[in-house]
Amino acid sequence: MTETSDDLPGSYHHGDLRLAILKAACDHLRRENAESLSLRALARGIGVSQTAPYRHFDSKNALFAGIATWGFQILGGQMQASLADQTSPMESFLTLGRCYLDFSREHAEKYQLFFDSSLVEFGEYPRLQEASGVCFDHLLDVIRLGQQDRLFVEREEEEIAAIVWAGLHGMASLLQLKHGRQGLTDRPVGKAIRFLAEQQDQTLNLLLRSVLK
Repeated sequence: MTETSDDLPGSYHHGDLRLAILKAACDHLRRENAESLSLRALARGIGVSQTAPYRHFDSKNALFAGIATWGFQILGGQMQASLADQTSPMESFLTLGRCYLDFSREHAEKYQLFFDSSLVEFGEYPRLQEASGVCFDHLLDVIRLGQQDRLFVEREEEEIAAIVWAGLHGMASLLQLKHGRQGLTDRPVGKAIRFLAEQQDQTLNLLLRSVLK
């Protein structure tokens, strides 16, 4: 699979077709599973020829990579904006965590593609790697600020980032279960998920405490 400059929203030169395909695909993923998505069906839905999407996405994998890239761009922009006025490393940490969890909830269809290697081959899409790297760099920046103030445990910044990322991803994934498994409400696992949903800041503070000295 190849990637061109057309793989990013905003670099499209034939009207808004590419962005329309991305939006239609995201709408489908919010309602149906990824396996049922069809490029030809998307084309019919937005009123273009069934071959038109293939000028921009030569496969479903390429389309999923485009959605994931778009998602990382959105997340990266939100992270940058949320951190712009922060000066405290600890508050920056909590702000970044809230931003990540908010994104995973509001853009669940994009978020699922960040980590599903069965749908997206990261190694084949340099722009996807670049967009995801920008998000990771924001996390590293927050960790470096904390290290300068000697707040965090004495580990490599990438190791601290791995601990934080694992915690945030775990929270985001469990919170998504809240909407799909109503039968768990009264069970211990349901109560655990409800705690994450209702006490998000407390959970983020616990995650922060895990990497403090």
